[in-house]
Amino acid sequence: MQSVLPRSMAIALLIATAIGAGDRVGSAQDAAPPAAPPAVAPPRPLTAPEIARRDRLRSSVEWLASPEREGRGPGTAGIDAAAEWVAGQFVALGLDTSVVGEASFQPFPITLDAKLGAAEENVAEVVAPPAADGSQAVTKLVLGTDWTPLAAGGAGEFDLPITFVGYGITAKAEDYDDYAPLGTAGAKGAAVIVLRQEPQKDDPKSKFDGNQTSQYAALSRKVANASEHEVGAVVFCNDVSNTDDALMAFTRAGDGSDKRTLPILQVKRPVVEAIVEKVLGKTLVDLEKQIDDGPTPRSSPLEGWRIRGRVAIDRSETQARNILAILPGIGAVVPPSVAADAAALLAAHGPAAPAGPHDDPPASPSEAKALSDLEKQAAAPAGTEETPADPHAATDPHASADPHATVDPHAAAGPHGAGQGQETKALQPILPTETVIVGAHYDHLGYGGSNSNAPGDTTIHAGADDNGSGTAMLVEVARILAEEGPYPRSILFVAFSGEERGLLGSAHYTANAAVPLADTVAMVNLDMVGRLDGGKLIIHGTGTGTGLDGMVDRLVATHGFDVAKDPGGFGPSDHASFYAKKIPVLHVFTGTHADYHRPTDTPEKINYDGMSRIARMVAEGVKELARAPQAPAYIEVAGRQTMARRDGDRPYFGSIPDFAKPGKGYAISGVSKDSPSAKGGLLGGDLIIRIGESAVTGLDDFDSALRKHKGGETVPVVVKRGEQEITLEVTLGAPR
Repeated sequence: MQSVLPRSMAIALLIATAIGAGDRVGSAQDAAPPAAPPAVAPPRPLTAPEIARRDRLRSSVEWLASPEREGRGPGTAGIDAAAEWVAGQFVALGLDTSVVGEASFQPFPITLDAKLGAAEENVAEVVAPPAADGSQAVTKLVLGTDWTPLAAGGAGEFDLPITFVGYGITAKAEDYDDYAPLGTAGAKGAAVIVLRQEPQKDDPKSKFDGNQTSQYAALSRKVANASEHEVGAVVFCNDVSNTDDALMAFTRAGDGSDKRTLPILQVKRPVVEAIVEKVLGKTLVDLEKQIDDGPTPRSSPLEGWRIRGRVAIDRSETQARNILAILPGIGAVVPPSVAADAAALLAAHGPAAPAGPHDDPPASPSEAKALSDLEKQAAAPAGTEETPADPHAATDPHASADPHATVDPHAAAGPHGAGQGQETKALQPILPTETVIVGAHYDHLGYGGSNSNAPGDTTIHAGADDNGSGTAMLVEVARILAEEGPYPRSILFVAFSGEERGLLGSAHYTANAAVPLADTVAMVNLDMVGRLDGGKLIIHGTGTGTGLDGMVDRLVATHGFDVAKDPGGFGPSDHASFYAKKIPVLHVFTGTHADYHRPTDTPEKINYDGMSRIARMVAEGVKELARAPQAPAYIEVAGRQTMARRDGDRPYFGSIPDFAKPGKGYAISGVSKDSPSAKGGLLGGDLIIRIGESAVTGLDDFDSALRKHKGGETVPVVVKRGEQEITLEVTLGAPR
């Protein structure tokens, strides 16, 4: 462990100190008003090292997004090859890959796409009401001809009464509810027949988005609504516009990863037609026309009729793998006055240009003088300028003095990083156990599935931008930092799996952290960084830690980017798992595009010049975090929390989902500051099981249930807290 900083490290410490002092736990109100951001440097041609970096990034993305990688879907040979490739890159860079054992892999289970079980185990029949003589007509349905189970549902036996519920839509804003005619009894426990599509689908004046498909037509939305009404099964039926009356693909309504237990089926129109005509005296065409005319729901129990049978679905698990490697820190001792010196230097001369073997110019003369002064200051022992101090006395974690007693970066800090009430001349060691995490998910959608934006398309979803770009950049940032390091703090590189299934890999890591979360000072996430357009970057999390906003301003100005900053730490990527654990985060992002979650997200559309520039900037940011005398202090940001990529008409609730926690309900790991859920009394660890009149069994139900209400409404929310069920009153916020 070094007591005097090397020249290449000390100048960066001068500027990195501006990340600086503050309490480890603060609030957005505690932070000083930000200074005006520096002017953005104009883009320049790539240097030779940057060109070499660009070519490596291109080669990596092309390999990761090649057809042989099979879209890096869970359970494919392609994602296994990608995992081995990332691990091999970490080894080649000389990183320590033993952080989780002998290898770099951190395994966790993940459910693969479901497969239909044996034909003899999938049976269904329709049972008519008893005749006068007590006999009952039974119509056996032929699998694949008359009916099919759907993977979105559960397996097992069923024997249920049948209720017709039209299109299965509840839309309060549109003043339409297919379940309303059923009264208080509703459809609880029934097999509900649900038409596909929506009313007035070809009418440009329809309240359901005219002749454009609205949110209510989605199969998942209809299933969620049925689940909220506590039905026993969902039986889909094609509407009249489907002239060939085709049965859907097994996974068309979802892959079952949300583990619903109710059966979800589809039956052909003639099967439903025969029942409806006998009970209601109308054809399906007649009913659809009557619904369209209003639109007016025409739902009704089909008295005496039942559907029974059993569904067999084979669901296999696989071992997904996070990949970890660490660049160990070496620690450092920094005088507490360095914070003031850094602020003065920054104000007088602007951000320093750190020296490195890649593409960075040398320090300016003014910076060199400040560096010389700093080195003399750092070499001097506390309280004297004549007697050299034992360089290990203040920094050895095994020495008699507890290093955390006066210099723990998570303790309250004074204006220069020293603990309140501490001697301001005491040396402030940076402990090598303190760690910055750089992460990116390497999984994608494989051959499509329920998360694809090209429904039913089973071609390879290459995932070049999402997230071949982030994976390639993770390796390249690791290369830069390994070549130019080591640094006072350790840097842990993590390639996450299971992100596309709900942040499963990062949730597993934070529940089983290789580096204690208390020692994790920040997390930087790289997700979709390959489509730089016009030099515009999006960086989330700038308000989650003291000094991060200013650091981002300096970095983007120095490297010639425009930036849109989002202060919040929650979003649909892996950084959210860390922010939920009160760790400052940054998420670097070049924006969404029309190819998102489609087979057309391919390597030739990537801006590799832009990736090279972003990689250098990210590396410089991570250096600052690894060198700063005071770690960024966590800030709880009040505001929007958007864990799912959904449209924005949903009232604001403000909960933080816990995707790794099983249970029949919607688990949360916490609540956003000052959010409706926080004010209503919800806590991390709660399992939401009902919102208003809607039962909640998972994310889709939660999303659908909220959309039935408006901002400003106060709704009862039932949660399981331990073994107790508690009802809370939550006043919903306006959509954000």
